[in-house]
Amino acid sequence: MTELRHYEVVFLVHPDQSEQVAGMLQRYQTLVENGGGRVHRVEDWGRRQLSYTIHKLHKAHYALMNIECDGSTLAAFQEAFRFNDVVLRHLIIRREEALVEPTTLLKDREEKDAREREQLEQENQARRQAAQVLDGEADTEGESLPSDLGIDVEPEEDTGDEADSDLGAFTPTQH
Repeated sequence: MTELRHYEVVFLVHPDQSEQVAGMLQRYQTLVENGGGRVHRVEDWGRRQLSYTIHKLHKAHYALMNIECDGSTLAAFQEAFRFNDVVLRHLIIRREEALVEPTTLLKDREEKDAREREQLEQENQARRQAAQVLDGEADTEGESLPSDLGIDVEPEEDTGDEADSDLGAFTPTQH
């Protein structure tokens, strides 16, 4: 059996073909596994700005793989890149050991996504609380909403005519 070595593979895909990246990653993983190797890490970094233009393009879709394979599988890997017009550039670096932890770029993106989800959840919770308070306050007169919601409801005079009431048409807005 031939010796397996560790490699880090980064490749750039034409931005108009971004939807193909998931399929390409799957094909390359299958290529490595069928050759008796292992895939340690796969990251899709998405569309990013290039440092310099390539084929008059300013953006490309980036992907990273950390693999362990033999020389013949690596040659097939390089050939797959060379004859694929969608791959703008690729770089294969030999590593001493497998890297399995997520890159800083991916960690930062996941943290940003988590913060955005948390902020969205807090906004939704505030809207639900405001709606509950409005529903509860519509039944009582002369009370104002908590000041932290930023909404004041003036008490209405009871004219006995529900059509004149504009409280039912009141919807809170986000400030």
